[in-house]
Formats: sequence, C-alpha cells, structure tokens
Amino acid sequence: MTTSDQVLLSVTMLRPEEKLLLGALRDEGLTARPLLMEDLAEIVAGHTGPPALALIRNLSHRDAISVSRRLEHAGVTTLNRAATIETCNDKGLQALLFAQHGIPHPVTRHAFSFDQVRQSVADLGMPAVVKPVSGSWGRGVSKMTDADCVEAWAAGRESLDAKGKQFPVVVQQYVDKPGHDLRVVVVGRTPVVAIQRVSADWRTNTHLGAEVQRVEITVELEKLCGQVVDALGPGFYGVDLVEDRSTGELLVLEVNANPEFARSSARHGVNVAGHLAAYVAQSLTASAV
Repeated sequence: MTTSDQVLLSVTMLRPEEKLLLGALRDEGLTARPLLMEDLAEIVAGHTGPPALALIRNLSHRDAISVSRRLEHAGVTTLNRAATIETCNDKGLQALLFAQHGIPHPVTRHAFSFDQVRQSVADLGMPAVVKPVSGSWGRGVSKMTDADCVEAWAAGRESLDAKGKQFPVVVQQYVDKPGHDLRVVVVGRTPVVAIQRVSADWRTNTHLGAEVQRVEITVELEKLCGQVVDALGPGFYGVDLVEDRSTGELLVLEVNANPEFARSSARHGVNVAGHLAAYVAQSLTASAV
C-alpha cells in the first residue's frame, strides 16, 4: 500500500534547490525526505511502504536515469519520468524528438566520427557549433569558425579519445543571438517564470557569468513550451530558447529535466520550489480520488 503523503527527493547532495524543495513540500503537508543512492535498496526491496512519488534531482545523468527506472519498476511514480530524463539528457535525442513534433529547433546533425563532424560543419556552413550529446553549463560546446578551428578541435579530441568512444556528438546551426537567451521554467504544463540570460559571451549560461533578468511569458513562449510538454509529457523542465537576431524567430534549443533555480529565484522573486510542491500535492490528491 502506498504511503500517500510521502515524497522522496532523490539527490546526490542537498543543494540550495533541494533544501528549498524539502521545505516547500513540507509546507504542503507532505512527508518529504531525501533519498541517497544507498537508500534505494530498501525502497526497491519493499521493506517499507512505497512512497507516493519521488522527485529525481540527482546530479549525475546516469544516476538520475538509473534511480528513476528502478523506482518505476518498483511501482513508484517519478518526476520526471525515466524516459523523459533520458531524452532530456541527450541533445541528439531531443533534436530527433523536436523534428518529429514540429518544434522549431536549430538545424542539427549527428556525427559518429571525426570525418562526419568535418562534413556536417561543411554542410551547415560556418560558424557551426559542436556539442557533446550530454552535458551542462556549456561544457564541451565549441564554435567552429573556420577549417583550422575544426582541425584543432579534432586533434584535441582525438588525443583524448583516440578510439572515438565519446561519439556521437551533435553539429548544430549557429544562431546569432541578440546578446541573450531565454530560460522558461515549466511545472506540470504551466510556464511559471521566464528569464533572459544576458552575456557578451556567445554562450549565455549563468555558470559562465550571464546576468539574469525576468521577462514576460508571452503567448509565443507559452505555445512553444506547450509543444515541448506535448512531446515529453507533463513534468518539471527548464526550457532553453534562442532568438535568431536576423529573423526574430524563437527556437527551442534544449530542455533540462533537472533545472537549477535557487540563484535565479532570489533575483526574479518567483517561488519555483513552491510551484513545484503545489503541483506535486495536487497530483497526489487527484490520483487518490
């Protein structure tokens, strides 16, 4: 029998985000506690009553998928779902999903060898962007501005990965942004806050020094986020969008299934943890009816 008010917070460590979530969940009248990897054995063995839901907040992509899959197979509902986390952790899978669902996205190619990287860059034209399929905070993302740059990237990569085990990578159309990108936080199906991340660097990640400014959630942003949720299912997402400076078109760049929000919440004033906790409480009430 499910423990109807118990929510597990699967974590690698308690960051500011998870501390805010624990407090917000408890404010909703739920019993919330952290779940570390070594605690998982007790849950999947059935030694305790299964929790009502588990929020997956592991830092490691591999751990997040592993924990969510094992909990799902043990009959525990997870947020986000394992299949969703897997897609969000792979930029190549996201590109395929976006294409299938007609979601505007920079033109993207998969490359499984150094020669395919060279050919994809040539096909897309320079500048182009090469990215690992998995990664956060702009790590490993490189802008290819000329043939020498491509060869320097290939030489450096091959010296570290002579057997090509780190393929595939994605090669993507470079979008000339007007000095910022957009992050929209989605809870369930609802965009709860949108921010601009402003930087003089072409990579507008907050970890690389971008400044945060809250902006209006427009009809266009709602529509694009709705398309993303239709493709992935309701969940907790950070949807990243870029604007093409020359056309004004908004493109969905990628979706993060484990968005950080503590630092930005302190600036824009929206209680993201509270929104997520309320969604969890409402979902559990609805499922109990």
